[in-house]
Amino acid sequence: MKAGHNASAESDYNTDAVAYAAGHTGAIRILDTNTRAVHYFQNGYCWVMNLVSGVYQFLKIKDSDLGTAAHVDIYLYDPLPFAIPASTFTACQRNPFASVSFANSEFMAQICVPLIPVTTAYYFWGQTWGPCFGTAQSAIPGALAGDREVYYGTDGALMAGQDVDALVVMRQRGGFVISNTTGGGDQFYMLQITP
Repeated sequence: MKAGHNASAESDYNTDAVAYAAGHTGAIRILDTNTRAVHYFQNGYCWVMNLVSGVYQFLKIKDSDLGTAAHVDIYLYDPLPFAIPASTFTACQRNPFASVSFANSEFMAQICVPLIPVTTAYYFWGQTWGPCFGTAQSAIPGALAGDREVYYGTDGALMAGQDVDALVVMRQRGGFVISNTTGGGDQFYMLQITP
């Protein structure tokens, strides 16, 4: 019952040296020196910064082809809403749920809470909102008066607000304690990490 981390950030890219017209529905070639598996960017996002027109927009990626060491072709859900000049700066990101892990890292966000033990490389349902129960890292959240916020440690365990206050670096907020904790803290909390 610990929250899981999401995948690492991707690199920034440029589109191929080809212009794409508004309304384009085919592939958009992204220059990428990494060899990408087919569907790598499926249900991900592409940030397009058209420096010529000043139009910047976030686009939803439907799928992607097998990439080479030079490029990968992505496909959008909707027709391209604006023209893209050749060699336009883009930043493509995978779906935040494409690679959930439990590695201890201070550079990754908690993305969901699995409700069952998860075997590596298997699909699972992860909770992102609503009543939830978690494993406490140290002090149980809600043990002190007025301490209602729940945060995550680097391993996804729950941290009480007073533990976070003692740190130099702020932790990710996970929600708030639901129960009346007059008699002590509780690990029953309202999960609020919907991306």
